[in-house]
Amino acid sequence: MRLNLSPRGLLPLSLLVLIAACNAPSHSDAGAPAATAPAPAAAAPTTAPVAASPAVHFTLTMGKVDAYIAAIRNLGALAEKNPALEDITAMNASEENEEQYAARLRANPQVAAALAKAGSTPEDFARTGQALAGGMMAAGALESGALKKIPDGIDPQYVAFAQQNKAALAQRLKAAAASAPQ
Repeated sequence: MRLNLSPRGLLPLSLLVLIAACNAPSHSDAGAPAATAPAPAAAAPTTAPVAASPAVHFTLTMGKVDAYIAAIRNLGALAEKNPALEDITAMNASEENEEQYAARLRANPQVAAALAKAGSTPEDFARTGQALAGGMMAAGALESGALKKIPDGIDPQYVAFAQQNKAALAQRLKAAAASAPQ
């Protein structure tokens, strides 16, 4: 199965994950707080993230999220003018890692310029997308009770970021989706 994540599909997907997390039932039993809290450092997964190089440490910040959202808007505008660019800007998550995706983005001058205009680099764009998606999905699954611990391959910092910034992320992603061309 081939999974392509195009810029025009990322905002609705991110918004869907946030809405699901916002509507997840709260657990009132004594075990719930431990399930929604990020794993302590000692219990952090020992395996490297699936799509990231183990040598790369990436910290997710709201500034990177803002640049990511601006970059998605820019890439969406590019793809509207030239639909062939949507294939270039879509990450093939089943066949490439973040570094390969970033290299492909950098290789196209129009795409690289759109990212730079948004205040992002191809590497930050690729890593922010992966970190945000993984963190938001894991946070939502933890909150709903579908998961009891952070899965291997998901950095606990990404989950903590999604949990701590849930309202701000929802606001930004809803605004971005509302302003996106249909």
